[in-house]
Amino acid sequence: MHTSAVRRHKPLWLAMSAALILGTCSIAHAGNNAQAPDTTSSDAHDKTHKSTTLSSISVNAQTLAGGLMAVQDQPKQVSTITAQAIAEVPITADYTQMINSAPGVNSASSDGFGLTDASSYTIRGFNASEIGVTLDGVPVNDAGNYVPYASEYGEARNYESINVSQGSADLDMPDLGAVGGHISFITRRPTENFNVYVGQTVGSNNALSTFLRVNTGATGPVRSWFSISRNSDDKWRGGGYNDIDRIQAKSVWTINDNDSITANFNLNREHNYFYMPLTKAQAAQHGYSYDYGTTWTPTPAGGFPASSLYSDPATLTQVNYFRLFQNPFKSWVTSLDGEFKFGSNLSLSVIPYFQFGDGNGSFGGFLPLQASANGRPVVQANQFADGQYATLEAYRPITYRPGINAKFTLELGLDDTLDWGIWYERSRQLEYIDASYVDPQTGIPDSVWGDKKLLAYSNGQIWKNYSEYDLTTVKKVFVEDTWTPTEAWTFNAGVAYLHTDRNNQFVLFPGNPDPADWTSSQNSDNRYHRFLPALGASWKLDDNNQLYYSLTRTFRAPPDAATYGNSRLGLPAPLPESAWSNEIGWRFTHGPLTLHTDAYLANMGNRTAVGLDPNTFINYYINAGRVRMAGLNAEGNLDLGHGFTLYSSYTYTQAKVEQDLNLPATADTAATFYATKGKQFPGTPRNMAYLGARYSANGLTLNLNGKFTGSEYGDFLNTERVSSNFTLNGSASYELPDFSVLHKPTIAINALNLLNRRYLMLPSSPTLSAGVSSPTYYVGAPRQWYITLSTELF
Repeated sequence: MHTSAVRRHKPLWLAMSAALILGTCSIAHAGNNAQAPDTTSSDAHDKTHKSTTLSSISVNAQTLAGGLMAVQDQPKQVSTITAQAIAEVPITADYTQMINSAPGVNSASSDGFGLTDASSYTIRGFNASEIGVTLDGVPVNDAGNYVPYASEYGEARNYESINVSQGSADLDMPDLGAVGGHISFITRRPTENFNVYVGQTVGSNNALSTFLRVNTGATGPVRSWFSISRNSDDKWRGGGYNDIDRIQAKSVWTINDNDSITANFNLNREHNYFYMPLTKAQAAQHGYSYDYGTTWTPTPAGGFPASSLYSDPATLTQVNYFRLFQNPFKSWVTSLDGEFKFGSNLSLSVIPYFQFGDGNGSFGGFLPLQASANGRPVVQANQFADGQYATLEAYRPITYRPGINAKFTLELGLDDTLDWGIWYERSRQLEYIDASYVDPQTGIPDSVWGDKKLLAYSNGQIWKNYSEYDLTTVKKVFVEDTWTPTEAWTFNAGVAYLHTDRNNQFVLFPGNPDPADWTSSQNSDNRYHRFLPALGASWKLDDNNQLYYSLTRTFRAPPDAATYGNSRLGLPAPLPESAWSNEIGWRFTHGPLTLHTDAYLANMGNRTAVGLDPNTFINYYINAGRVRMAGLNAEGNLDLGHGFTLYSSYTYTQAKVEQDLNLPATADTAATFYATKGKQFPGTPRNMAYLGARYSANGLTLNLNGKFTGSEYGDFLNTERVSSNFTLNGSASYELPDFSVLHKPTIAINALNLLNRRYLMLPSSPTLSAGVSSPTYYVGAPRQWYITLSTELF
């Protein structure tokens, strides 16, 4: 779900009216037939190969560094975090926290327990909405604005692995907007034997998690697991809580030795309160615990005059009241993964899927209300009339997203493999902002989910700021050949053709009794398409050294709401983003040392910039020009023996804006020039480093890891930046002896931010110039701790 939509009477947006946000990620919303990674392999030269399935990137990977790293041989950088490492983070951690160790990743999360979407990341200077995400082969980025929502992708304990492709996605991935890379989640395969896993966690801020997973074992040709969980905690600052219930399931039907079908299901229902992103000035003045207010000022009789909004302190107190900033959302994803083999050299992998989402992200606003004959307040046609009352305004998207992805793999002989396939998706999304009545004396809203007791006009029509219906149709075909003429050399070459059709219907203030002055509409149908070539080569010098090079082109269509605002303001239509990415890397393995290094250069064109018209509060999109990302990524593992290992990663990133920005004139604003050429892209620290030490022997596992993140700018003119930060985390677990039906009973403790550092990180809303509009940032959580008791039964 995204919140970059029309929002009326909100001070934050007023302050940001001159701001441009390049692809920034919003904090509000919205099977695998490959074998699991083999964590017991003793062969230091086992490699991970590109999978023949669509739901997996790698198979049979030898894991290193306690699961933070895996041996790879693809001609590009890929980082893998396996179930072994995932088991050593807090039981409810979201994936933004899990991938923080990988090179190139700048991750920010407001809550160590991982129960909120107040989190984001950049990878090599690309933001989260520019990175594709799949869950068991199903694309889960928002189909409209590409934003991923970390809390919706199931329980960490159900993951087999998380794979991060830092530069580009594979051609067969169903990515609509992956300009800068790909993240895939693979869930566990059901076991052959019946067992039950239970986990109970308590921790800081009344954190509580109860998790149950049942493996049915083999029931004829079918084996399955299902899990249920309930997770909650209180916000560590401000008022409110985070509450998530989840149901997940997976079944594998082994038809015969060559054919199988895997069914996946993921249901997520959450009710969260937003964390307020802070400006540097707010953190300095009020401290890092500053958040939405917990005190309500009663409304005077007759409401507020329109002229006093945001100047009367009472209106500011009301519009920033924490009960108005809630994020209830429910979603589910289901898919079938069919793996079939025809003869000895032809196989098919096909994944049909369906997704549904419904909920909202709310905020405080004001509407002119008056009493009606039945006693319930109604909204006046003139939105700027006197008699203004605070309301809970909720952005609500309802999404229906079916699709299918299929790939054929043909073994041609002579070490030559040909892959080809097609991806088709047709998503529908209805988006609007409605409003619920708020008790003027207590500040308690009538409705939170935005589906009942909604405010309406005198004609009975529900008040909506706007209504938007988007139909997005995606077609992709691809073909790729992989040739290994010798044991030392591997070449691959391929091309994909991606076609995106965005049909958009937009209505402003639908149902207003005075349509001539308030209601306007526009329909659009835009088509975007591009050929996307990919080349790669790897050379294995000897058993210890591998060199590789890859060249790829990526592409994404403008967001779903891009057309309406530009047309209304008389601006040219937005252009699609595209990037050429080059990588050259070296992998080294010798004895206890494994090292992966990668140098890259990505030239991105037509990077989308988002502006906000200060009078209509409508977004518009412009071409912000070229951005050049270049740098070095490295990760390594050193096995010291006797259970001791060291893992480290390092990132150097230069993300440079290559041209000045000229904002065109609109119907309400003059043309403006900004000297952005040569500036570092916001949210992209030049240097990051991660170091982890691990000991595991005789049932005892100890972890200590630290992440250094260099300073990062919050605006495009580089006039403001937040300081570098260093966070230190630790964990310890002990596996007790089996007892009766208890198998591997374990007690674990996680401690986050051990040094209790207070810091700002990763701009939530970057701006053009901090002198004109202050950027806001995610706020690092203080020291937090969690204790987990877990065991397998039977």
